[in-house]
Amino acid sequence: MKILILTIATNKYIQFVERLYDNIEEKFLNGHEIQGLLFTEHDVETSDNIKVSQIEHEDWPMPTLKRYNYFVKEKDYISQFDYCYYFDVDMGIVSEVGDEILSDLVATMHPYQSFYPKEQRTYDLNGGSTKRFMEMAEILADRVNKDLENDVIALWHDESQMNRYLIDNPPTLSLTPSYCFAEEQMYNSEYPYDAKIIALKKDHNELRS
Repeated sequence: MKILILTIATNKYIQFVERLYDNIEEKFLNGHEIQGLLFTEHDVETSDNIKVSQIEHEDWPMPTLKRYNYFVKEKDYISQFDYCYYFDVDMGIVSEVGDEILSDLVATMHPYQSFYPKEQRTYDLNGGSTKRFMEMAEILADRVNKDLENDVIALWHDESQMNRYLIDNPPTLSLTPSYCFAEEQMYNSEYPYDAKIIALKKDHNELRS
């Protein structure tokens, strides 16, 4: 399978790129052809399997709100792959992730909502077959554009947009918070999941300044 990893790293978030790509090479979908597509305004040197797509850095929350607009911009390239998965750049992979995540439309339960009733949960990491993923991306990019034309920004930015889409179009695979595990819960023996992919603990205000 040809699998593409989508990542956005503008401004200070560029510092996380090398670690994430090293983790992916070591522990993510081994046995498949993995390539990366990095959206950034930085001039960066990458390996042969990483393509850089230049975007303009804008003040928060635009780099995350316009996520799906960036993907649509690279639709022709992305469409060459069988599957694609989006990673926040400040994630880490601490345990092997294999073919169990391959499905048409994949989303991961938010790590702090695992005890909520199912109808109240939201989703975080996402991916799936390229066809289904890009169908979602085009719809969400269009919704974001229309909101911005009316000076509207969704409460949780791209996550609000994606969650609305997934309510109407349920994912074919809902991954547990093991695949978006809060780093601060790593040593909490009462937390009911084992970590595979972690959201690194960081100072959001400092990174976004």
